[in-house]
Amino acid sequence: MRSLVVFYTRSGNTGLVAHTIKREIKSHIKEITDYTTQRTVFDYMFTSLIDSASINPRKIDIDYYETIFIGTPIWLGSITPAIKKIIDNTDFKNKNVVLFNTMKIGGSHNAMNKMAKLVRKQNGNVVGAFSIRTNCSDLEIMSRTREALNDLNLT
Repeated sequence: MRSLVVFYTRSGNTGLVAHTIKREIKSHIKEITDYTTQRTVFDYMFTSLIDSASINPRKIDIDYYETIFIGTPIWLGSITPAIKKIIDNTDFKNKNVVLFNTMKIGGSHNAMNKMAKLVRKQNGNVVGAFSIRTNCSDLEIMSRTREALNDLNLT
């Protein structure tokens, strides 16, 4: 399976999950950088309505890949503006997509539903999703990630 892990991380937890996926399934990886420095609470709460991200890269070439993993932290029950923008800028036609998110407290269900809806709008076939709680050690985050991949029969 030729796969690519696309992710945004701020504190490093989503990056840790992304790099664990990379090692476990031997995929390629692409981090999205958001150069936006000032955000209002509305930017966090209404990610699907407000475009407040200045990202690099603006678009990713996914032609080579069969499966795309997309990962984001949860901010106030929503996905990050950077991941929303990269999804909006990508046509996932004929691609299987696995979604993942990280959170300390909760809010993953609503955020996952929003992300899946955005991916489907861009012609993606969502074939799996998982959430990782990150209120633990790095070793536990990596273990939870491996367990989620096993549950989805991806390893």
